[in-house]
Amino acid sequence: MNRKISKFFLLTTMIFGLAVLISLELQEINQICPESSDTQTDSSDMLDQEVMDELIYFPIAREREPATYRIDFVDSWNWERSFGGNRKHEGCDLMQTPSERGVLPVISMTDGVIENIGWLKLGGYRIGIRSESQTYYYYAHMNDYSPDIYEGKTVAAGELLGFVGDSGYSKIEGTVGMFPVHLHIGIYRPNALGEDVAINPYPYMELLKEDTYLIEEGMR
Repeated sequence: MNRKISKFFLLTTMIFGLAVLISLELQEINQICPESSDTQTDSSDMLDQEVMDELIYFPIAREREPATYRIDFVDSWNWERSFGGNRKHEGCDLMQTPSERGVLPVISMTDGVIENIGWLKLGGYRIGIRSESQTYYYYAHMNDYSPDIYEGKTVAAGELLGFVGDSGYSKIEGTVGMFPVHLHIGIYRPNALGEDVAINPYPYMELLKEDTYLIEEGMR
Protein backbone atom coordinates (compact mmCIF):
# COMPACT_ATOMS: atom_id res chain seq x y z
CA MET A 1 0.00 0.00 0.00
CA ASN A 2 2.81 2.39 0.97
CA ARG A 3 4.60 1.53 -2.30
CA LYS A 4 1.49 2.48 -4.33
CA ILE A 5 1.21 5.81 -2.47
CA SER A 6 4.88 6.53 -3.10
CA LYS A 7 4.51 5.85 -6.85
CA PHE A 8 1.40 8.05 -7.01
CA PHE A 9 3.19 10.88 -5.17
CA LEU A 10 6.22 10.58 -7.47
CA LEU A 11 4.05 10.63 -10.62
CA THR A 12 2.09 13.65 -9.35
CA THR A 13 5.31 15.50 -8.59
CA MET A 14 6.69 14.78 -12.08
CA ILE A 15 3.49 16.00 -13.78
CA PHE A 16 3.49 19.19 -11.69
CA GLY A 17 7.15 19.82 -12.50
CA LEU A 18 6.55 19.28 -16.21
CA ALA A 19 3.60 21.73 -16.14
CA VAL A 20 5.81 24.36 -14.46
CA LEU A 21 8.54 23.89 -17.09
CA ILE A 22 6.01 24.24 -19.94
CA SER A 23 4.57 27.39 -18.36
CA LEU A 24 8.03 28.96 -18.00
CA GLU A 25 8.87 28.05 -21.61
CA LEU A 26 5.69 29.68 -22.90
CA GLN A 27 6.44 32.84 -20.93
CA GLU A 28 9.91 32.99 -22.48
CA ILE A 29 8.49 32.52 -25.99
CA ASN A 30 5.99 35.35 -25.44
CA GLN A 31 8.80 37.65 -24.31
CA ILE A 32 10.84 36.90 -27.43
CA CYS A 33 7.86 36.88 -29.83
CA PRO A 34 5.12 39.04 -28.28
CA GLU A 35 3.01 38.70 -31.43
CA SER A 36 2.39 35.08 -30.44
CA SER A 37 0.34 36.25 -27.45
CA ASP A 38 -3.40 36.80 -27.53
CA THR A 39 -2.98 40.60 -27.28
CA GLN A 40 -2.75 42.24 -30.70
CA THR A 41 -2.12 45.93 -31.39
CA ASP A 42 -4.91 47.69 -33.27
CA SER A 43 -3.40 49.25 -36.42
CA SER A 44 -5.36 52.44 -35.72
CA ASP A 45 -3.21 52.89 -32.59
CA MET A 46 -0.23 53.41 -34.91
CA LEU A 47 -1.77 56.43 -36.64
CA ASP A 48 -0.31 59.82 -35.83
CA GLN A 49 -2.89 61.82 -33.89
CA GLU A 50 -1.61 65.20 -35.10
CA VAL A 51 -2.02 64.08 -38.71
CA MET A 52 -5.49 62.68 -38.03
CA ASP A 53 -6.56 65.92 -36.35
CA GLU A 54 -5.66 68.14 -39.32
CA LEU A 55 -6.80 65.92 -42.21
CA ILE A 56 -10.26 67.04 -43.29
CA TYR A 57 -10.93 66.02 -46.90
CA PHE A 58 -10.05 63.18 -49.26
CA PRO A 59 -7.68 64.75 -51.83
CA ILE A 60 -9.84 64.09 -54.91
CA ALA A 61 -13.25 65.73 -55.13
CA ARG A 62 -16.12 63.46 -56.15
CA GLU A 63 -18.83 63.89 -58.75
CA ARG A 64 -22.53 63.99 -58.12
CA GLU A 65 -24.24 60.66 -58.73
CA PRO A 66 -24.31 58.95 -61.12
CA ALA A 67 -20.51 59.24 -61.21
CA THR A 68 -18.53 58.74 -64.40
CA TYR A 69 -15.17 58.22 -62.69
CA ARG A 70 -14.05 55.88 -59.92
CA ILE A 71 -11.08 56.14 -57.54
CA ASP A 72 -9.43 52.97 -56.23
CA PHE A 73 -6.36 52.49 -54.08
CA VAL A 74 -4.46 49.79 -52.21
CA ASP A 75 -1.69 49.75 -49.63
CA SER A 76 1.37 50.00 -51.91
CA TRP A 77 3.67 51.29 -49.17
CA ASN A 78 7.31 50.21 -49.78
CA TRP A 79 6.50 48.41 -53.02
CA GLU A 80 9.47 48.19 -55.37
CA ARG A 81 9.97 50.98 -57.89
CA SER A 82 12.65 51.03 -60.58
CA PHE A 83 12.39 54.34 -62.46
CA GLY A 84 15.34 56.49 -61.46
CA GLY A 85 16.97 53.54 -59.68
CA ASN A 86 15.77 50.86 -57.30
CA ARG A 87 13.70 52.44 -54.54
CA LYS A 88 10.65 51.94 -52.34
CA HIS A 89 7.25 53.53 -52.90
CA GLU A 90 6.76 56.26 -50.29
CA GLY A 91 3.12 57.01 -50.87
CA CYS A 92 -0.37 55.91 -51.84
CA ASP A 93 -1.58 55.99 -55.45
CA LEU A 94 -5.21 56.99 -55.96
CA MET A 95 -6.02 55.43 -59.33
CA GLN A 96 -8.67 57.00 -61.56
CA THR A 97 -10.91 54.95 -63.87
CA PRO A 98 -11.43 55.76 -66.73
CA SER A 99 -7.85 56.99 -67.08
CA GLU A 100 -8.53 60.50 -68.39
CA ARG A 101 -6.25 63.34 -67.31
CA GLY A 102 -7.38 66.79 -66.25
CA VAL A 103 -10.91 65.87 -65.19
CA LEU A 104 -11.16 65.29 -61.42
CA PRO A 105 -10.18 68.14 -59.07
CA VAL A 106 -7.35 67.77 -56.56
CA ILE A 107 -8.11 69.59 -53.32
CA SER A 108 -6.05 70.31 -50.23
CA MET A 109 -6.59 67.75 -47.48
CA THR A 110 -5.59 70.25 -44.81
CA ASP A 111 -4.96 73.87 -44.04
CA GLY A 112 -1.37 74.91 -44.70
CA VAL A 113 1.14 76.85 -46.76
CA ILE A 114 2.33 75.85 -50.24
CA GLU A 115 6.03 75.20 -49.79
CA ASN A 116 6.83 73.69 -53.19
CA ILE A 117 5.22 73.79 -56.61
CA GLY A 118 6.46 72.90 -60.07
CA TRP A 119 8.05 70.08 -62.02
CA LEU A 120 10.00 67.13 -60.60
CA LYS A 121 11.54 64.29 -62.59
CA LEU A 122 9.65 61.63 -60.60
CA GLY A 123 6.57 63.51 -59.44
CA GLY A 124 5.84 65.59 -62.51
CA TYR A 125 3.67 68.56 -61.63
CA ARG A 126 3.54 68.46 -57.85
CA ILE A 127 2.54 70.55 -54.86
CA GLY A 128 3.96 70.32 -51.35
CA ILE A 129 1.95 71.82 -48.48
CA ARG A 130 3.34 72.37 -44.97
CA SER A 131 0.70 72.21 -42.23
CA GLU A 132 0.64 73.76 -38.76
CA SER A 133 2.05 70.53 -37.28
CA GLN A 134 4.98 70.83 -39.73
CA THR A 135 3.74 67.77 -41.62
CA TYR A 136 4.51 67.91 -45.34
CA TYR A 137 1.70 66.79 -47.66
CA TYR A 138 2.85 65.88 -51.16
CA TYR A 139 0.54 65.75 -54.23
CA ALA A 140 2.18 64.41 -57.40
CA HIS A 141 1.56 63.56 -61.09
CA MET A 142 -0.99 66.36 -61.43
CA ASN A 143 -2.17 67.45 -64.86
CA ASP A 144 -2.21 71.17 -64.12
CA TYR A 145 -2.65 73.72 -61.34
CA SER A 146 -5.44 76.03 -60.30
CA PRO A 147 -4.55 79.50 -61.68
CA ASP A 148 -4.48 81.14 -58.24
CA ILE A 149 -2.10 78.61 -56.66
CA TYR A 150 1.48 79.75 -56.00
CA GLU A 151 4.41 79.10 -53.67
CA GLY A 152 3.93 80.72 -50.29
CA LYS A 153 0.14 80.89 -50.52
CA THR A 154 -1.90 79.91 -47.46
CA VAL A 155 -4.55 77.39 -48.44
CA ALA A 156 -7.58 76.02 -46.64
CA ALA A 157 -8.74 72.42 -46.54
CA GLY A 158 -10.97 71.84 -49.57
CA GLU A 159 -9.29 74.50 -51.70
CA LEU A 160 -8.74 73.59 -55.36
CA LEU A 161 -5.09 72.82 -56.16
CA GLY A 162 -5.38 71.45 -59.69
CA PHE A 163 -6.43 68.28 -61.50
CA VAL A 164 -5.51 64.59 -61.46
CA GLY A 165 -3.08 63.63 -64.23
CA ASP A 166 -0.24 61.39 -65.34
CA SER A 167 2.73 63.75 -65.48
CA GLY A 168 6.27 62.80 -64.55
CA TYR A 169 8.97 60.16 -64.94
CA SER A 170 11.00 62.47 -67.14
CA LYS A 171 13.40 65.41 -66.90
CA ILE A 172 11.38 67.04 -69.69
CA GLU A 173 8.65 69.22 -68.18
CA GLY A 174 5.18 68.39 -69.43
CA THR A 175 5.84 64.69 -70.07
CA VAL A 176 2.67 62.60 -69.70
CA GLY A 177 1.51 59.10 -70.54
CA MET A 178 4.22 57.09 -68.73
CA PHE A 179 1.62 55.45 -66.46
CA PRO A 180 -2.16 55.49 -65.85
CA VAL A 181 -3.82 58.65 -64.53
CA HIS A 182 -3.64 58.86 -60.74
CA LEU A 183 -2.78 61.08 -57.81
CA HIS A 184 0.23 60.13 -55.70
CA ILE A 185 -0.11 61.19 -52.07
CA GLY A 186 2.86 61.39 -49.72
CA ILE A 187 2.86 62.31 -46.02
CA TYR A 188 6.11 63.30 -44.31
CA ARG A 189 6.54 63.89 -40.58
CA PRO A 190 9.51 65.75 -39.04
CA ASN A 191 11.88 63.68 -36.90
CA ALA A 192 13.89 64.90 -33.91
CA LEU A 193 16.38 66.55 -36.30
CA GLY A 194 13.63 68.33 -38.21
CA GLU A 195 14.07 66.09 -41.26
CA ASP A 196 10.99 64.95 -43.20
CA VAL A 197 10.40 61.21 -42.84
CA ALA A 198 7.78 59.41 -44.93
CA ILE A 199 4.90 57.63 -43.22
CA ASN A 200 2.35 55.35 -44.87
CA PRO A 201 -0.57 57.45 -46.21
CA TYR A 202 -2.81 54.44 -46.92
CA PRO A 203 -4.60 54.17 -43.55
CA TYR A 204 -5.27 57.91 -43.59
CA MET A 205 -6.75 57.68 -47.09
CA GLU A 206 -8.98 54.86 -45.86
CA LEU A 207 -10.24 57.10 -43.06
CA LEU A 208 -10.75 60.06 -45.41
CA LYS A 209 -12.54 58.29 -48.25
CA GLU A 210 -15.93 58.97 -46.67
CA ASP A 211 -15.04 62.67 -46.28
CA THR A 212 -15.02 63.49 -49.97
CA TYR A 213 -15.53 67.04 -51.18
CA LEU A 214 -18.33 67.31 -53.72
CA ILE A 215 -17.31 68.92 -57.01
CA GLU A 216 -18.69 72.44 -57.13
CA GLU A 217 -19.80 74.45 -60.15
CA GLY A 218 -16.77 76.04 -61.78
CA MET A 219 -14.20 73.59 -60.37
CA ARG A 220 -13.66 72.11 -63.84
